[in-house]
Amino acid sequence: MTTNIYESQKNRVVKLDGAYNMRDLGGYETKDGQMTKWGRFFRADGLHKLTEADQRYVLDQQVKLIVDLRHTKELEKDPNVFAASEKVAYHHVSLINPATPDVLHVQSLGELYVDMLDKSQPQLREVFEHLAHEAEAVSLFHCTAGKDRTGVVSALLLDTAQVPHETIINDYSLTAECLAPMVDEMRQKHLGNADAAAIEMFERFMGSAPDNMVMMLEHLYNRYGSAEKYLLLIGITEEQVAVLKRKLLS
Repeated sequence: MTTNIYESQKNRVVKLDGAYNMRDLGGYETKDGQMTKWGRFFRADGLHKLTEADQRYVLDQQVKLIVDLRHTKELEKDPNVFAASEKVAYHHVSLINPATPDVLHVQSLGELYVDMLDKSQPQLREVFEHLAHEAEAVSLFHCTAGKDRTGVVSALLLDTAQVPHETIINDYSLTAECLAPMVDEMRQKHLGNADAAAIEMFERFMGSAPDNMVMMLEHLYNRYGSAEKYLLLIGITEEQVAVLKRKLLS
């Protein structure tokens, strides 16, 4: 049964039958005492299993824009339920797929996020161009688990709004609680006869340890200065950054 439970800052998780990790980015206090708006940006895991009731709930939140961050092969296997919808603008931007050979050199999720910042800039520019397209449009972005690709986009959004790093890290870490049922299911499905190395790799890349986001944020600030400076560097205009801020902040 679909339930809306984001009445308070502690209850930001949207409970759906067909997804584990849909969350509202509202209700976070910024460094200057403002508050991110409820019901403007949602982050999520895969939407391919959403029930009809789930889909009605998403549309009832006035979501008008969905950005699907999954790899093309993921889309082919699990099509997005909103891909052909006339009620939302659906966009696909393929960010890094952790399973592909070109990122197999990465030894941790933190390294993956750093790699994404440095090597997926055209794709991230496209994502933020979509998110900044309409100042009043409620937006939802997602990948498969709502953790890595979605986590990087969420962190950049929240840092642009001047949300403290501690809050951003906590928002990232909340994924572990949300995804516990999915991880348990995947662990049983894929690791029945796996060796110790495979099990260790699975646990490393399915988690959301705070250190991963700490590494990404440190790299973001050491190399680029801030999320806003990063977005401007990769081609987002000052006007588009202003739109993102207006959407994010009360």
